[in-house]
Amino acid sequence: MSGPSYDLSSAVPVAPAAADVLVHPDKLLDVARIVEEQANALEDQLLTRLGQLRIDAPSADVISTQSVQAWNTLIADGDRSYAGQVREYVAGLKRLVSQLREAAKDYKLSEEEKAAVFGDRGKHGA
Repeated sequence: MSGPSYDLSSAVPVAPAAADVLVHPDKLLDVARIVEEQANALEDQLLTRLGQLRIDAPSADVISTQSVQAWNTLIADGDRSYAGQVREYVAGLKRLVSQLREAAKDYKLSEEEKAAVFGDRGKHGA
């Protein structure tokens, strides 16, 4: 017997997309480090407290067992649970970190390419 399912998508914030974040190019790696630290801290909290999200039925009666099953499904078990939504949020933060690091690498290469094209203007008095 399965009970109603609940959509928790509005309860957990969505990780920002690359287009939603404006970062000065020189600060990309700093921002990536901060976001990664926060993602890791959130992931650690989830791992250490996940067991506390699951509960056991206080008795074997139908109401207790069905209520606890619904709670555990909604909060702790599966991809659509609260815990699953938090895991997806952490994964989104980690994807953002990768995007920021890739952008920093691209920016550095772009700057090096510009320097190679224009050369050292200081030698020519420019």
